[in-house]
This record gives sequence, structure tokens and C-alpha cells, in this order.
Amino acid sequence: MPLMLSAALEWRPDGKQLAVGLEDGTLLLLNTEDGEVQHKAQLLPDSALVVINWTEAALASQDSANPAQQPQAMASSQLQGDRARRMFAPPPPPVPPATAGLSVGYTTCGRSGSSTQAWGPQAQQLAVLACASAAGDVVLCTSRLFPLAQLELPSLLGCPRLELLRLATEPSLQQLTVCWRDARADADPHTALHLSVVSTRHVGRHAAQLHRLSAEAAHVGALLEGCQQTFDAASKEWQTAMRECEGSRSRLAALMADYGSSGEPATELQSLLATGAVGGALQQYITSGLGETGLKALARAVDGAVCSAHNLLTDHLQPQLEQLAFRLAELRGLALCLPWRRITGLQPEQVAAAELAALRLVLQAEAVRRQLVAAGAQYRSFFSWLLIVLRRMQEDASDVMVGHPRSQLQAVEQFLLGQYRRDTIGPLLGSTGGTSNRGSSLDGEATPAEAAAAAPAAGGSMLDLVMEVLGRQAPVQAADSTAAVGAAPSDNGAACDSGASRGGGSGSTTGGTSIGGSSLAQMLQVLRAACQAAFSSTSDVAKPTLSLSSTLTLGPAPSALAAAYLPGSATAATAVGWEGQSQMMVLRRARQHTADNAQAVIEAALLQLPSDTRVADLSFYKDGQLALLVAPCSSSTEPDSSPASRLMLVPQQHLHFVQLPGELLAGSDVLRLCQALLEGEGSGGEAGGLPLPADCRQRALPYSAVQAPLAASASRGVACVLAGLQRVLLYDLEEDDEQEAEEEEEEEQADKDAAGALQSDDDAAFQSPPRQ
Repeated sequence: MPLMLSAALEWRPDGKQLAVGLEDGTLLLLNTEDGEVQHKAQLLPDSALVVINWTEAALASQDSANPAQQPQAMASSQLQGDRARRMFAPPPPPVPPATAGLSVGYTTCGRSGSSTQAWGPQAQQLAVLACASAAGDVVLCTSRLFPLAQLELPSLLGCPRLELLRLATEPSLQQLTVCWRDARADADPHTALHLSVVSTRHVGRHAAQLHRLSAEAAHVGALLEGCQQTFDAASKEWQTAMRECEGSRSRLAALMADYGSSGEPATELQSLLATGAVGGALQQYITSGLGETGLKALARAVDGAVCSAHNLLTDHLQPQLEQLAFRLAELRGLALCLPWRRITGLQPEQVAAAELAALRLVLQAEAVRRQLVAAGAQYRSFFSWLLIVLRRMQEDASDVMVGHPRSQLQAVEQFLLGQYRRDTIGPLLGSTGGTSNRGSSLDGEATPAEAAAAAPAAGGSMLDLVMEVLGRQAPVQAADSTAAVGAAPSDNGAACDSGASRGGGSGSTTGGTSIGGSSLAQMLQVLRAACQAAFSSTSDVAKPTLSLSSTLTLGPAPSALAAAYLPGSATAATAVGWEGQSQMMVLRRARQHTADNAQAVIEAALLQLPSDTRVADLSFYKDGQLALLVAPCSSSTEPDSSPASRLMLVPQQHLHFVQLPGELLAGSDVLRLCQALLEGEGSGGEAGGLPLPADCRQRALPYSAVQAPLAASASRGVACVLAGLQRVLLYDLEEDDEQEAEEEEEEEQADKDAAGALQSDDDAAFQSPPRQ
């Protein structure tokens, strides 16, 4: 895998995850406890993700009291609670734990005690990730990377060429603040920076429905990935045993060639079965090449593969498929609700096609399980017969075929005509060559052709589907259980339940019967494509509802920029720093509701920086504090005299804000207007702004080559800084240098006190006792 550099960082609001945007448009969600990748998806192919914003909102809609929203409220009331949690046990892991092993006896197959999982907590808030490229392509998705909406800012803002700098989503999810630069060749460089507000009321008003849909899509994606891993594990177990059998056949064929025979190993064994005559090559192979030890080892390998694959299909695959079909049926019922369909864009026909594909897979998995049991019984009969032949050869018996039950000989003959010549179970499992790293998203390797092929499946009735699967199953000729168990060389235990054997598929020369000749893995790809097609229309519903609300001109292109909404309010805060200037600006934009309508109130403040420093990046911290990443100016030539890079926290209470009249903003940018208003005030400050407070909390950084982006987590109290291409640094924002110095002095003093007390004890111990 080629090395991809990170282009954007963003903390989850509760600090449990870190979003990392890569240069190829891939978004990674990392667990902050162990650094593992929990979710991964390529949101914008061939475009670097340069901006990420993560916002969580309550499910309660602000417009629920509006009478116009009563149909949506009714649809939302139908979404409370997950019925799958009440009707199903938690899905088992895709494969058993490695310590337990896969090769288990037939007596342990079944669902009793197979699941020890517990349902995880349900998220009560809709978390929205706004991810964007520099060209202005924006994707709104959930924390499980389910797409909600997609924006094309160049067409929405009326600027064909722009550079997107920052994004911020309102806590109500009804507005999106966008900071962008006009990148056209004829644009004025002094007024290139703009602040626009995009209305996303559809996402905010229907957060409950979209939250439920994204949760169901996440469950469906996780179940699909679990089924894929189960398929791969079962196929790997079976192929390992088949490779050993193929090696045994190859050795027999080589011996037959040495003896001048041009026939096949199956033909030689059939001749032995029919006449009892043993050729020289077959006798040498059975007695010397294979032997009783090798025969038992081969039987154990095949028997273990049958047991493992049966366990995977019964205890791991089928529960996941049943829950997957149930969840798709729940979504089909919700899609039939017209208000819910208008909100989410789910089409009943597409969801029904995915549901029918899941049911086909459920029935086909049962059919394959039965054929697997039948093949295992045939292998046991064959190895039992071969073991008796070997022992009679060692006893120099005149007829090695005397005493074999007729039912066992018929089972061996059927096995030599079918399964021995051509493996019928492997194609039904359909290996994909190992598990793929898809995470729990719905994006897989399914093509649009497969999605189109899945759609016609919804035309038939459920009765037709059941008859198609069960009506085409050939009866199983079960081997004589007494002979199979009594002489079986395997040590894995009793045979599988006879009921499954009697109803299983056949391992004859016709092979296993499957729906449309497809393997389980191929049917899973069709199911994945059908699910992807069913969930793909949600973003199409939200796209026409996006509109531009307002645009402000801030000033020239910045060197550092931050945009966020203050916690618990609809106030958007923007901080801007410019290259070559020793000042930065903080802008606050709030919505003020009046009797007539809602008006925007805009305030601005300027902050003066030291002359030998620059703002590398900035971010908003808890309670509206401004986190500054201050680095030395590049013009400094003396490294000893230049200041070190620092992290600073500046409370907004230390800033002096002035309100900007709306009528004056139409003809001027915010920076010049703010400077003019500050110059006109007598005691409000100078045009350059107030200096940094002397008592602001700060921390010195050991690395001078720090760079953007700066990501601050209010819940964890840490800041994430990039130092170089592959180094990410975490700093505690709750402690500053002075506190650390005091703690170090206290520790040193405590060590000195402890050392002094120990020395005094030693001196007292070595003192001579007084004479009597």
C-alpha cells in the first residue's frame, strides 16, 4: 500500500475518535485508545480531503412544534426503538476465537451457546462529518461514513474556481458556514477571502429519520462484512483439506504412470470396488505411500474441514443473514411510509430487491450446508472402506471386498463418480481470496451490473423463491451410519445429525444445486450491490434543498483560519490570521430573532501578535477559547534568539468586539471596516487591535517545524499538532509550563526530603550505643 499523507485532522466531539483525511480522498476514523482504524471510506476519489468538521446534534428537532412538521413527527415516532435488538440475539463474531480453534466435533455444531456477544450502546445523537476538497466538493456523512448530502460549492456560490479553507456545521444542522478564497485569476487579492452560509435545513429538520437510517445502514454494512469474513474462513478451511486430497491423488497418479498405467486414480479405485482386484500401483500407494497413519491423518483433515465449515455456516453465517434480512424488511416497511420516503429517499422496490437477495442467500446457505454434510458423510464412507481394504491387504486376505455393507459400497461408488473427481463444495462456497479491508461501509467490489441484476429478483413471489431453492434439491442417499461410525478412522467424534443428512443436497456427479448457478460469495456481492443501490438515493433527496443564505467578504487570503460554532448556541465564530501581518481577527456571527424575521448580528475584534511570531494555525477550544499555534517568523536568522513555537489559549472575554453595521458590509470587507471602527473609538483600542494577554495559558513546543492543521479536543483537553510528514503530537491543554515547572520542583523537593530522611535513619542506625 503506498504511503498516503494526512491532509486534515478533526476530533470527534467526545474525543473518542480522530478523523484523518488523506491525499487520495480517503477518510479514516481512528480509535484514540489504541489507534486502530474503525471505519474507512473513500469519499472523494482523486481529491485530497483538506477540511473536516465533526458536529453532534440532538435528535429532537427544533421545528417539531410546527404544524407543518406533523407528518414528519409521525414518521419519526415510528422510528423509536430497534426491534431487531428485541427479536434477535447480538450477531456472533464472523469466525470463532482463534484460541478455541475451528476444527470442532459434529456434536458441538448448532446454535446452543454459540453467541456470547452483547448489544452495544445506541447512539442518541446524529453525528455529521463535513468533509471537503480544496476545489469545493463537500460530502456530509455520519460517523459511520453513511453519505447524507453532497455539495458542489463552485456552482452554489457562483465562483467557478475557488479554494475551500474551512467548514463549520451549526449544532442544529440547519446551516453550514464555509470559508473560501476566490482563486480566479482576475480576483482582487485584497478581498479574496469570503465567508458564506449555506442552508442545510433538510438535514437539521429530519435529523431523527436520518439518524435511524444511518444506524440501519451501519448495521447492514457490518453484517455484510461479517458474512464476507465467514465465507472466506469457511472456504479457507475447505480448500486446505482439498489441497491435501489433491496431493494424495497426484501421488497415486504418479505411481500409476510409473507402472505404465494411463488411467485415472478414480478409475483404478472403481476397478477395485467392482472386482476386488488390486493393481500394483494402487497396492504400493495404499500400503506404502499412504499407510494407516497417513490415511487417518487425511481423514481427520477432511473431517475437520467439514466440521469447521458446518460450524461457520450454522453458528456464524445464518444468524447474520437472518438478522440482515429482518433489517431490510424493516426498512422496506418504513419506505412504504410516504413521509419517510420523501425524507430519506428510500424506494420500496430497491429495498425489496435487497431483501429478496438476502432471503435467497439465507436459503442458499442452508442448501450448501446440507450438501456439505452429505459430502462429509461420503468422505467418511470412502475413508472407512479404504481403511478396511488396507488392513485386509496387510493380512494377505484373498478377497479384500468381503464383508462390506452394500449401502457403504454404493456410497463409495457415488463418491468416486462425483466428489472424488470434482470438488462440488468449493465452488458453492466461492472463495474471494481472503478478506478485504472494507470496514463496515456498504462500498464493496460489486459492480453496477450486479446491482442491476439484483433488481429483477424482486419480481417473483416469496413462494416462487422457496420452491426455486427447495424444489431443485436432489435427495441425499445417506451412507450406512453404522459402518461409517464403526470403522471411521477419524477421531473427531460422532457423525452430524441424521436429519440434516437426510435433507441435504447431493454430492453426485451433477454437483451441488445453487440458485442460478451462483456461489455464496457471488450472491453476497449481488446483495451488497443491491443494498448499495437502495441507500444511494438519500443524498439525492437533500441536494435540491441546499441553498446559499449569505456571503461576507473578510479581506485578503489568510495564512491561518478557523471556523466553529460556539457550544450550545447558533453563534458562528471565525478567526483569521494573515501572513506578514502582526494582527489577527475574530469574527462572531449570530442569528437574532425578531418579531418579523431572523437577522444576523456580526461582531469583530482584532488581536495584536508579537512582531517576531506568526500564527501557523488556530482552532476553537472549549467555552469559545481560541487555541493559537504560534511559530517563529521565517525571517529570523538567529535560532537562539528566535522564540520557540507555542500553543496559546486566549479567552474571548479578553477581546474587544465591535458590532459591524450590515449596511456598511455591502461596500467594504470586514477587516477594513473593523479597523475603521476601532480607530474611531476613544477607548476601544487601536487599529492594530489589543495585544495578547500576559496571563494567557500557553505551552512551549519542543519542535520548531510545526505546521497546520491544529486539532483541539474540548472533551479530552488535548491538541493534535503535525510536526513533519509522519509525526503527530498530542499536548495537554489543561496544564501550562508554569504548572509543570512547579510540579517538577515539588517532585525534586520530595525526593530530597526522602533522601534526607533516609540518611538520618542510616546515621542513627550506625551510632555506637552508650556505655553502661
